[in-house]
Amino acid sequence: MALYSGLSAQLGFAEETTYGTYTAPTRFYEFLSEELKMEIERVESEALRAGTRTLRSDRWTPGKKNVEGDVELELMTKGAGLMLKHMLGGVTTTQPDVANSPTVYKHTFIPDEVPTGLTCQVGRTSIDGVTRPFSYVGCNISEWELEAGVGDPVKLTVSLLGRDEATSQPLVTATYPANNHIYTFIHGSLTIDGTPLDVKEFSLSGENGLDDDRYFLGSQLRKKPVQAELLNFEGEVATEFNNLDLYNKFIQGQEAALVLTFDSGVVIEDALTYKLVVTCNVRFDGETPTVQGPEVLEQNIAYKCIDSGSGPGSAVKFELFTSEATP
Repeated sequence: MALYSGLSAQLGFAEETTYGTYTAPTRFYEFLSEELKMEIERVESEALRAGTRTLRSDRWTPGKKNVEGDVELELMTKGAGLMLKHMLGGVTTTQPDVANSPTVYKHTFIPDEVPTGLTCQVGRTSIDGVTRPFSYVGCNISEWELEAGVGDPVKLTVSLLGRDEATSQPLVTATYPANNHIYTFIHGSLTIDGTPLDVKEFSLSGENGLDDDRYFLGSQLRKKPVQAELLNFEGEVATEFNNLDLYNKFIQGQEAALVLTFDSGVVIEDALTYKLVVTCNVRFDGETPTVQGPEVLEQNIAYKCIDSGSGPGSAVKFELFTSEATP
């Protein structure tokens, strides 16, 4: 029986070898929402013509094309590596214990040059029950945000910049990883300088500083965005007011090691589990705890990731433990 709504929508990605060249999706994701869309500027003549009161049909033409939009996912034990690679750029793969656990891989992601690009295909179902493919080529992740809070699954939102949109490519049949599991707040823990911290909410966002205005004579399409600003990684931690330790770090301008761990508890092999570890060197930017009523005092701690001097990987690093050999 056909479905006539978003219940039959699908989302797939593939890495491109050549920027902006369609590649059939090979990775499919369960997703919460997507806002990818094409925008086309209109170039209109402003010249005066005797007796003309409105714009003529032969005095305007399509201009620059721009694809952009957010995709919101729940972080899962499989499939996250592709997103992390295109969020940060640099990746190395090792095996923690190849002798005893040959199916366990550790992918380490650090800030580096943005990869070539992604093809993203969204299957959107019209009211006639037909799922229609919208394919987006040359997609780079310009911004992203990782969020976790008590009572919720861990969410990942990526903002995409794309080159073009087409509906002519066939809809690729969606296939999903077997035995995939969500990460939730229950799987999370956080330490600051090695000391555990009780956290209610956590967020970490990244901006890749991409130049999205690389248009030139002879084409409606944007050339591949390149980094034109410093990378920026920042976030916020919501906790209870425990003592003056974090406040003093803020006041004194001290940097600290922040480590966020999501351990699914799902065993890959030989007691090694699917796990994501995020390590940041952070500066705290506030704030002073205040009294808002009779409730337990809370403290919202804004932070910014800082290169300690040994390279961008010292500012932020993601380590993903998975059964997938390729991120």
